[in-house]
Amino acid sequence: MKFMMNGAVTIGTLDGANIEIREECGDENFFLFGLTAPEVEERRHNYNPAAIIHDDPDITRIMHLLESAHFNQFERGIFDPILHSLTSPHDPWLTIADLRAFINAQNQAALAYQDEERWTRMSIINTATSGKFSTDRTMLEYNAEIWKLKPLPEMPLA
Repeated sequence: MKFMMNGAVTIGTLDGANIEIREECGDENFFLFGLTAPEVEERRHNYNPAAIIHDDPDITRIMHLLESAHFNQFERGIFDPILHSLTSPHDPWLTIADLRAFINAQNQAALAYQDEERWTRMSIINTATSGKFSTDRTMLEYNAEIWKLKPLPEMPLA
């Protein structure tokens, strides 16, 4: 939300704050990727990241770079826990299942960024529609729904 207030254009999945951000700025100003909640639940029962990696040459190359220590020549094994998580059929985030969609969304964002007028418009719209996430509104909502405190009378300025 802070990024949005500063004009960032989000690449994200449809969960958490991203749902509200996308509702405010509009679909055309948000790069959506990834499985929906029902798709995640369906996929969990037969999630096979090894098959996804095998079937996608780009993801295969990414995994090869990670496995070959391309990024960690002087700290061999440092990425092993991440690799294990990514390739595990028990990965709770189904990361590999969303990776192709993320790559495609990143490519769409890169194209949009090349169109300076479009990118500027998207950035301005993100800032202009971020008012819902102001601290004032959030605190008033928390108070109404959770704290239920009575406001103090305004004090005159000296």
